[in-house]
Amino acid sequence: MLSKWFALDERVRFIVMASLNMVLRYGLFVVLGVVFGTLHYQKILLFMWLISSVIAFYSYKTLVFNTQGNHLKEYGKSVLIWILSYVINAFVLDLLVAKAQLNVYAAQAVAISFLLITNYLLFKHFAFRKPETLWSRWEKMLRVFDLFSK
Repeated sequence: MLSKWFALDERVRFIVMASLNMVLRYGLFVVLGVVFGTLHYQKILLFMWLISSVIAFYSYKTLVFNTQGNHLKEYGKSVLIWILSYVINAFVLDLLVAKAQLNVYAAQAVAISFLLITNYLLFKHFAFRKPETLWSRWEKMLRVFDLFSK
């Protein structure tokens, strides 16, 4: 079963896992909003991000990018991405609730949808970037000469 999963393109795996994580985050946001009320929705948002970050990290690490080791380093980089995502999420959520007068739940659904592409690029090229080998760097330099031969 996992071999079929990893046969899928990495971007497809990311979209699937990010969508599941967004559903989890949104569901957690709704549950926390119902339990604690939505008056302090920014506190609910922060708590939701703290809980879901651990789940998202392991799903991206193992099921999307399939990296080995470097747990603390990759988690630290992931936290930086999530801080940026949180700031963007909080800004868009506040903008949609305070300025556009959208319902908190609808506004959060819109806000998290903006983060998909940005997060993929940041996770792929920053948090879970596979180190280049000396040989791959050499091959990139040699491609310059291919441009001149045509």
